[in-house]
Amino acid sequence: MMLFSFEQFWALGFLVLQMWDNGCEAQGYTIVTRSEVTAQVGLCAYIPCTFTKPFVAEINQCLWYRNNPNRVLVASTKNNPSSRIYFTGDVNTGDCSLMINDVVKSDGAYYQFRMEAVNSFYSYNYGTTTPNVVVTDLTDEPEISVGTLVADKEATATCRSPGVCAGTAPGFTWTGPDGSSLNYNTPYPNRTRVYFSNFTFTPSRKDNGRALVCRVNFQPNTAVTSQTISLNVLYPPEVIITIRGGARNSVIVKEGESAQINCTVDSNPTAEIFWTVRDEKKEAINGQWLIYNLTNISISDAGKYVCSGKNNIGSAEGTIDVIVHYAPRTPNINCETTGDCSIVEGHKVNIMEDTTLTLVCTAKSLPEASLSWIPSDSSTQYTAVQGYLTFNKVALSDEGQFTCVANNECGISNSSIIINVIPQPRNNIGLIVAISCVVAVVLLLVGGILAFYYFRKKKPSKKSEDKKEMNADDSSVIYANSEVHVHGNQTEDIGANSIYAEPENNSSVYMNVDDIHYASVDFSKLKTTNAQKNTETEYAEIKR
Repeated sequence: MMLFSFEQFWALGFLVLQMWDNGCEAQGYTIVTRSEVTAQVGLCAYIPCTFTKPFVAEINQCLWYRNNPNRVLVASTKNNPSSRIYFTGDVNTGDCSLMINDVVKSDGAYYQFRMEAVNSFYSYNYGTTTPNVVVTDLTDEPEISVGTLVADKEATATCRSPGVCAGTAPGFTWTGPDGSSLNYNTPYPNRTRVYFSNFTFTPSRKDNGRALVCRVNFQPNTAVTSQTISLNVLYPPEVIITIRGGARNSVIVKEGESAQINCTVDSNPTAEIFWTVRDEKKEAINGQWLIYNLTNISISDAGKYVCSGKNNIGSAEGTIDVIVHYAPRTPNINCETTGDCSIVEGHKVNIMEDTTLTLVCTAKSLPEASLSWIPSDSSTQYTAVQGYLTFNKVALSDEGQFTCVANNECGISNSSIIINVIPQPRNNIGLIVAISCVVAVVLLLVGGILAFYYFRKKKPSKKSEDKKEMNADDSSVIYANSEVHVHGNQTEDIGANSIYAEPENNSSVYMNVDDIHYASVDFSKLKTTNAQKNTETEYAEIKR
């Protein structure tokens, strides 16, 4: 039998340990881990690991080595060379999991786990499984979460960095909807060691659809990643009414024309749009605009048009007043004068002579029409001022037709009326007196003329015995030889007062007339007799 010395036995034991270090599986020493772990630059790599050992082995420390290109110690449970790479579990319970934070490219390698016992005889390199860490560029993005955004209400957005790591806190930079950047250098880790940052802001309706950016910078600037979202800001409808290319509160259209009223609604979410015309709800749609068509516009189309938009955030409305301009309607003529003025048959006015007359012409129109009066006789005396036709004192000569003309930018119309003047009743007595006076004057004139011609044609007869000379110095009597004067079929006695009688005082009357001398004659005492008519008249010659 071959006997070994102590030295030989120790050498044999050392040779067995070396065989174990080279990967030979020993009874009671096992390891379970991943064969490959992928990590992105700037993030972390987690290598889950469990191991077993002989019961008698008391652990002194556990170690991880990186074999790239040399065997380098990266983590130890007793004297850890780096805070970036460390054991995450209790090795005494068989947890050999490893965490690599702030991964860099050089972290890519094969890793080997070693357990060292208090008695070095039980130290062991677990070489049967060496996980491979593969390092790639950073491709993961942060995650932005935000609740319901309503215009003009404060909101908070949260940005979470990629990876579940407890390494160096990354830097966060927010770029808001207005383009401004805000740096948040105090991110907060949650229970799973995910770093995050909050951004508080008040969105407006204009921010709807704009970008919100979260940028994460891993220390020490080894990698940068970002996330961009489009904001969905809810806001109530905003109604804008346009017509003929412009937004207006009112519009003027002409009778007979056509027009389109456009209602545009800006809202999120999409609103229900409908028109209300004269308290009647018209068609409604879900959309962004609704058109109301006006064709062959009439006066009845005038009024207020309301476009309303409504969603679950709120409602709004816009209004536009449609004003219809139209040509003057047929003018209406009324008599403003009370009492003696009356209009008959709609086109004729009866008015008493010598009274005041005022006619008023009105015509419905928009804009207001200009009113003028046109008489059939241009010489008629009247006053016409914007629809008022006035006669201060109506005369018979004012009778005739008068036309009122209404005119505005849309057209012209007219209407006529006939003025009929009723004569005033005259005073009959006065009329008779006036006529009598006129007749009397005429008769007197005619009688005078006839008498003048009659006496001019009659020649006086002269008798020598009846004549007496009248000297300038004596007063002779004027007398006639005839004793009677025939008047009609009657004979008048020649009395003492007759022009043919001799004066009682026998006095003579002398008249200094160069050629012809006349004497006064009194016929008041002539008496009518039945004597024969004497057709001849004798004159006494008067001499100087």
